Amino acid sequence: MKDKIKEILSEYADSEYFDRLIPRDTDLIPDLEKMQAIIGPRRVGKTSAMFLTMRELKQKKRLAAGQILYFNFEDDRLQFQTQDMDLILQAQTELYPDINLKEVRFFFDEVQAAPGWEEFLNRINETLTKKICFTGSNSAVLHTKVKSVMRGRSLARELLPLSFREYCNFTGVQTGQYGKAKTQTIAAFQKYLIYGGFPETTMLGDNIVHLSYLQEYYNAMLLRDIVEYNQLSNYNYLRALYRHATTTIGKTVSVRRLFNQIKSQGYNVSLNSLYDVMDMAENAYLFKRISKFDHSSLKSAKSDKKIYWIDNGLLNAITTQYTSNKGQLLENLVFWELYRKYGNVYNNNVFYYKDGTSECDFIVQTHEEKLVPVQVCWSFSAIGTRDRELKGLLKACGYSGSKQAWMISSDEEDDLVLDGVNIKIIPAWKWLLFSENF
Repeated sequence: MKDKIKEILSEYADSEYFDRLIPRDTDLIPDLEKMQAIIGPRRVGKTSAMFLTMRELKQKKRLAAGQILYFNFEDDRLQFQTQDMDLILQAQTELYPDINLKEVRFFFDEVQAAPGWEEFLNRINETLTKKICFTGSNSAVLHTKVKSVMRGRSLARELLPLSFREYCNFTGVQTGQYGKAKTQTIAAFQKYLIYGGFPETTMLGDNIVHLSYLQEYYNAMLLRDIVEYNQLSNYNYLRALYRHATTTIGKTVSVRRLFNQIKSQGYNVSLNSLYDVMDMAENAYLFKRISKFDHSSLKSAKSDKKIYWIDNGLLNAITTQYTSNKGQLLENLVFWELYRKYGNVYNNNVFYYKDGTSECDFIVQTHEEKLVPVQVCWSFSAIGTRDRELKGLLKACGYSGSKQAWMISSDEEDDLVLDGVNIKIIPAWKWLLFSENF
């Protein structure tokens, strides 16, 4: 096995792949004296983010090939056991006998695939160097594994599908608020809204290949990051369960309701199992769930949840329900932008508001602990829509104590003051690219 490891290590030592990468917003610090964990769904560019960091180290620090070690634990040429982990260090030493392991920067990909990875990385951290970067496609890697074994020794860097700003960069769109640039920006936004932001799919266009890519991503997330990672034996109901979950964008849903739907289809599964596999899906980045806003954190935690899928393209690859429902797609997209700006792997910081007569899509808790209600409405053309949406927004402001609120639309733009609340109505494309944080 050691010879095979040497072969794998050598393949990446001088990889030309470094030169073909488009930068992403990762927040990685190449020379940080602390472990950095990049987590997020499959196929969003976690490996590329590490390669970009490796390239920066080579260019700015003039590091030799043997001073950077990259290893992917999902390489199908190897099946690791816990006792095999040290072979990586042995192979590196034999390949580069003149380089002390304490001078090496370590980059490990998809660590959750290797048993015993936590202790292995911890040993490197304690005895060799803290300059370690690793990726995982399951947030449990940080929530449980690292948190319990490494006890705060690593920083989490969450990488998601492309933001609209990154999407425009990847596709070469010259963005702007006026003239031809505005037209191009709006056209790009319409594509992004439907087809999402997985980097590999940005150049595929509207065709069956694009759809096939996304369906394969979904299968990998389902089978590898949920079924295999959690060693599930009874999983034949999962596709039906998650398909039901795709129908709930913008709606509150309880696990018990999903349980009743699954049982009505003849699946033999317990309610507790459904609670578990919904948590597993969230850990694997299929979706995130948000709670109802309440000044009591306990009441908020116990509330029914809303579900937002990781990417509009992935959502449309699983169900055709949303291809013409731009309002719900926009709400899904807005949630993830709010999460990018104000959430993290430990806290969503995004809630919904609902009382007996009104709803507001989101209440955001900013980094300054400020509460800002956000309403999403594709169009105000239907009779009564504008008044209803504004009523929900103002009710959320009253409950949260906020004097500032936002409404994200497809093309409406206005500034209002109602009941002492400053309300900014803004087109989604402009909000995504040109507005400041709340």
